[in-house]
Amino acid sequence: MVNERNGSAAIAVAGGTGFIGRHVVARLLAAGRRVVVLARGRRPLPAMIEAAELRPCDLGAEINAELLADCEVVVNLVGIKRETATMSWEQAHVELPTRLANAAARAKVARMIHVSVAGTEGASPSAGPYLDTKARGEHRLAGEAPLAVTILRPGVVYGRGDDMLRNLADSIRAAPVFPAPRAGRAQVQPIAVEDVAEAVLRCIEGPATRGRAYDLVGPERLELRELVRRVAASGPVGRRCLVAPAPAFMQRAVAAVLERVSEDPLITRSQLNLLAHGVVGDPEPARDELGLAPRVLDDAAITHALAGFEPRLPSVRLVPDPAAARSLGLAAPGASTPAWIFASFAVIAVVALLLGPRLPGSIWLRMAALELGLSALAFGLLRLRWVELWRPSPSALAWGLGAGVFLWAAAFGVAALASALAPGLWSEASSLYAWAEELPLATSLGLLTLIVAGEELVWRGALGVGLAARIGAWPAVAVSASLFTLAHLTTGPPVLALAAALAGGAWAWLAIRTRSLFASFVAHLTWDVTMLWLTPLT
Repeated sequence: MVNERNGSAAIAVAGGTGFIGRHVVARLLAAGRRVVVLARGRRPLPAMIEAAELRPCDLGAEINAELLADCEVVVNLVGIKRETATMSWEQAHVELPTRLANAAARAKVARMIHVSVAGTEGASPSAGPYLDTKARGEHRLAGEAPLAVTILRPGVVYGRGDDMLRNLADSIRAAPVFPAPRAGRAQVQPIAVEDVAEAVLRCIEGPATRGRAYDLVGPERLELRELVRRVAASGPVGRRCLVAPAPAFMQRAVAAVLERVSEDPLITRSQLNLLAHGVVGDPEPARDELGLAPRVLDDAAITHALAGFEPRLPSVRLVPDPAAARSLGLAAPGASTPAWIFASFAVIAVVALLLGPRLPGSIWLRMAALELGLSALAFGLLRLRWVELWRPSPSALAWGLGAGVFLWAAAFGVAALASALAPGLWSEASSLYAWAEELPLATSLGLLTLIVAGEELVWRGALGVGLAARIGAWPAVAVSASLFTLAHLTTGPPVLALAAALAGGAWAWLAIRTRSLFASFVAHLTWDVTMLWLTPLT
């Protein structure tokens, strides 16, 4: 008889390099077990399980019993979330478990632990191919396997390196609205991957679990929208998010596209189907017979699972995550500047521009002098990390050029709408283009660059990024755009105030979103140049 405790008999794990597999193998190794990982190819094992023995195996073909020599238990963790050219649902979930069980029996392996999914009991083909094939794979093993089989049915599994929490965090970071199947009312019972790994070990060590089946689910039944709320409120994400219903056909179409274009899609049709129907089970048998007490999915568990989280999706939020909030606070430590100083500076800036037309000389020289004076005052009064805010970078340049071109294109639509709804207002726009002819082009461009730099420093820096650290990002955009609009009421015709409101809000958004005045400066200068000299709309 093999002495199990001295590690001479091995545990074979098929699918040991996957998310659940890595944690199962690591737990078995920590318990002093010798582990054999059956996997395709000869790539080195991940660092956390490098102490295991790798035996290359084509799991899509007949399995050689010699691969399981000196093994006492085989654990099957193979599962797919979408079909590929080399593996179908039927092959992965029905045929492979049977082949593995037959190979184990030929190798005189005594037991098999088959990891399936919660919800397979009573599942019909209408539940979708993923759940249907999982259920039929279980049924075939229970009825035909030539060795003792224990079936484990995990619910939605989370942990470091998982799909679920990371994809939820990515989606929440990307947008303030989360489109959920059935408005997020389906229930799930998330379970930690460490608890699943512990259950596998206890089944291996408990002969009484032969022929038994256990649901592995967490202690709470949560609606999907509550799960989204917890992830949104967690430390690594820290954003508010509204769960909204979305048409099923639209979500399935998006998932189908993601499956085709991504090696690791944000969501697949099978996962979408599970979330629509719910993933729940009965935790009591595992609690009573395995002594398993799964942990609660709280903020600490979410934070642990999301360690090293790297987003894949671009975000439309002004402040996507806590890291961006900290970055904004570091760039603009405005909370340490007394509120009355901000208020006083705002009044001075608005009044100075309102009185500007009373000053003699060209509008170019007046605006340049005013913005230079206000910039010097901002430098002296307000504590911002000006050097960091103005530091050029490729990403800031790309943001700025992209925003400038977008605003230039949008101006045509605004012009058409304004000329149709308020022709009298729009007829005065021609006076703005007269400014472009007051001075030689080189002089005008030089002064314009100076004016734009000053406006970005004053209205988007001091009264945009600076205020965002005190009152929040969106209120700062609104205040910055409003003050900028008010200050331009006497500079030119009313249409200039309209442009200041719309473009000023966009530039404030850009400066706060990128924590870069260089980005908003590039966007502003691009827009002004294209509007004044390249594409007049009158």
